[in-house]
Amino acid sequence: MNTTKLWTPLSLLLLLGFIWGTGYSIARFAMTHDVPPLGYSFWQSLGPALLIGFFAWKKKSPSILTLEKKPFHYFFVCGLTGIAIPNTAMYFAAPHLPAGLLAVIVNTVPVMAYPLALFLRAESFHWMRITGILFAILGLLLITIPQTSLPSAASIPWVFVSLITPFCFAFCSVYIARYRPANSDSLSLAAGTLIASSAILIPIVIATKNFYSFHFPLTTQDNVILLEIILSSVGYLLFFQLLKIAGPVYYSLVDGIVALTGLFWGYIVFHEKLNEWTALAVLCILFALFLVTKRQQAMIESHA
Repeated sequence: MNTTKLWTPLSLLLLLGFIWGTGYSIARFAMTHDVPPLGYSFWQSLGPALLIGFFAWKKKSPSILTLEKKPFHYFFVCGLTGIAIPNTAMYFAAPHLPAGLLAVIVNTVPVMAYPLALFLRAESFHWMRITGILFAILGLLLITIPQTSLPSAASIPWVFVSLITPFCFAFCSVYIARYRPANSDSLSLAAGTLIASSAILIPIVIATKNFYSFHFPLTTQDNVILLEIILSSVGYLLFFQLLKIAGPVYYSLVDGIVALTGLFWGYIVFHEKLNEWTALAVLCILFALFLVTKRQQAMIESHA
């Protein structure tokens, strides 16, 4: 096998997982330093929208306005369920949960996507994936039931708030699989989705007085927001490149890497440590991801 063909997708996968996993500690830092969740969510929509839109323009990707069928309803649904709601829920939960555990919980998307697709008859029943779902449920129970798993009992409701994020991501992934506009470019669709998310959020942040204004000279909080905008934008570009050269089988491995990276940065930045309950919970969830994505890989390979 060509060494370059082996290492290039692996490098992209590791880098993408590292970048996305870093975002949980960045969000926790911002939320615990007076950045409102809604304001942060807005900038994490608009910033990447501008950067991705510029990159799409430079690459001469098809303009959103020139698509044969203007998929504005598609952008609205994806912007709402794929960015606005899940990101905002995650940012509200970030100050109340360890960054590492938040990364693990949020990256249960494949576990949630399967029963949703099963309900919509877009997938068939398989015992391995059902077993994975049961392990994920066990892991979540180990996080919420023992009193020593979380910083305090007050953190328990925020576990359920954080579960809104993977559920929305799962719904959006199923929606994209069914309704993605034909003959569309991924970069243009990503830009359109991010713009739609920004349009949804801006009246909300203004009405609730949660808009975050940058300062000059820039403060630490400003620099953190800008850093995450850059990382998110680079992550989108890596995501599309990884799908292009390696396909969905390789990409399905990213959730585990993101979860591990989130745990790593939680330990480095916030000195978060797993006790016996949370360690067992993390192992259960990672094993659940393995079972669900392993079967997904086998199905994709059989149809390749």
